[in-house]
Amino acid sequence: MPFEFKLILPEAAVPFFENALADSAGAVLTRLLEKGVHTGKWEFQAIYEAEPDRSTLKQLLDIAAEQAHIKTPILRVKKMPDVNWLEASYQGFPPIRVGQYYIYGSHIETPPPLNMIALKIDAATAFGTGEHQTTHGCLEALSNLKSIPKTVLDVGCGSGILAMAFAKTFQQSVDAVDIDPESVRVAQENARQNGLEKYMHIWQSDGYAGVSRKYDLVFCNILAKPLIEMAPDLAGHLNPQGIAILSGFLINQEKWVQKAHEAAGLSFVRRYRINGWSTLVMKKD
Repeated sequence: MPFEFKLILPEAAVPFFENALADSAGAVLTRLLEKGVHTGKWEFQAIYEAEPDRSTLKQLLDIAAEQAHIKTPILRVKKMPDVNWLEASYQGFPPIRVGQYYIYGSHIETPPPLNMIALKIDAATAFGTGEHQTTHGCLEALSNLKSIPKTVLDVGCGSGILAMAFAKTFQQSVDAVDIDPESVRVAQENARQNGLEKYMHIWQSDGYAGVSRKYDLVFCNILAKPLIEMAPDLAGHLNPQGIAILSGFLINQEKWVQKAHEAAGLSFVRRYRINGWSTLVMKKD
């Protein structure tokens, strides 16, 4: 039986709660309720496959609230209907425009705009609808590449959205891996729905353990801690002058991620900051 809790948060607080709950929840979903540069309100939803420990959740919320400089929200955990809750949640997502990309689910019946690169994403049981700020940052970084890389890897690919964006933009091959077999299945299905099977090679791998070659470009949109831990492996899988697009961390974690990759032999190129989240572009010396 799945369980959930929902919070209403100011926009600036959302990244802190996402980061605090990312490891414990089966899924964390956010939805804009009210626009405003400093007064925007977001619905924050955390979903669990089994009843979570409330004392642990309270501690995580206390930490997030302290970092966000707000009062700890009231925690109300409740049972959800016994359905495919993650897929049902994604069905409510509207199409998303990120630069030249138009991202939509199969529940959207309106044809995509002809002047945009359309990506049909049904994340279902894998992370990556295109809604999150970290995905936005990676897509912006992809759009601003100065040259087209010949070999590309997406580590922790989730739904496959970043690998698909590259394949559809440049009509070139891309490799994608994820530790979760369900994410691999979802990414393969999304590749099929977008007619990209001939470009995308997707398989299960614990980070770089199952990757044997080097690349001109590596996407890695996960979390700060694993990014820092895997920095030497990433550097070892980049060709000279290769580019890494890194995301999944808060702005206040950016310096640690950058420092770890500089220690591994990469240098800073550019950063993208969106609503509290950061994306770094690094280059191998």
